[in-house]
Amino acid sequence: MFQLFNETKDVLEAIKYDDNIVVFSSLREFYHPIHSKGFAIKYVFEGSEKYIINGQKYDVKAGKYLLTNYLLEGSVEIESNKNVKGICINIIPSMLTEVVASMKRPDTSFSDSALGEFFSTTDFLENHYDANQTQLGGVLSRMGLSAQRNHLSTDIFNQEFFYQLSEKIVADQLPVFKQLQQIPTIKSATKKDLYKRVSLGREFIDNAFFMPLTIELVAKEACMSEYHFFRIFKLVYGLTPHQYILQKRLEHSQKILRQDRYSVSEAAIESGFADIYAFSKAFKNHFGVSPTLFLKQN
Repeated sequence: MFQLFNETKDVLEAIKYDDNIVVFSSLREFYHPIHSKGFAIKYVFEGSEKYIINGQKYDVKAGKYLLTNYLLEGSVEIESNKNVKGICINIIPSMLTEVVASMKRPDTSFSDSALGEFFSTTDFLENHYDANQTQLGGVLSRMGLSAQRNHLSTDIFNQEFFYQLSEKIVADQLPVFKQLQQIPTIKSATKKDLYKRVSLGREFIDNAFFMPLTIELVAKEACMSEYHFFRIFKLVYGLTPHQYILQKRLEHSQKILRQDRYSVSEAAIESGFADIYAFSKAFKNHFGVSPTLFLKQN
């Protein structure tokens, strides 16, 4: 075990294994240019770090992380009256390439060469993610918690650890890779920009599905025209925005009905349905059972 964080002073603790690097930081004021040489994970578990990566701004708040590949330039800035705590992990490209190569099988639906290029060229999508929603995020959350409690041992940072991280990255990014391929544009930069925009729209829906939503409103959040958003969203996610909103509402209603604290009408209102009739019909069509019967069964 090692004592990492001290609330009264800045800390930068680096651990290296075969050119893979893990850096723990606890900083109040910090600015540094970035010229990344590896595949980088930048996770924040307390406070907020501001990044500029290839001209794009990212505000990485607690519980989120940023993924970048080794082809980037930018900067990181921290300015806070409390220590901002985070973990930055650099994985050598050859390790990630080895993991990708092991996943190549003749029965997969994607091109081996295209998948390899996705992780090793500018085709890779630099983006930030919620740690609660990915496999990699689960590992980062546990590391952050252990670091805060000073229960983290340096012995875990071995080759097996970095292979496992690489496997999580590839598993999380495969759906992103496949979704990007659905966008019919030649330029990689345009493809990535459109994907980020519809992702913003989906994130807006995830946070506001229980409110009255229109495609026009969601498209505005994504900074796209209504039809363009509708078309690209359907290509990327295989659902129209309306179908996705309905799915989120139904999944939420099923979740709260399982808690046995809501009536059917309350579940309908809490999930964003205008009336109980529309809710009951949609619920039965989706789950094959009425919400009343589902409530009794649970």
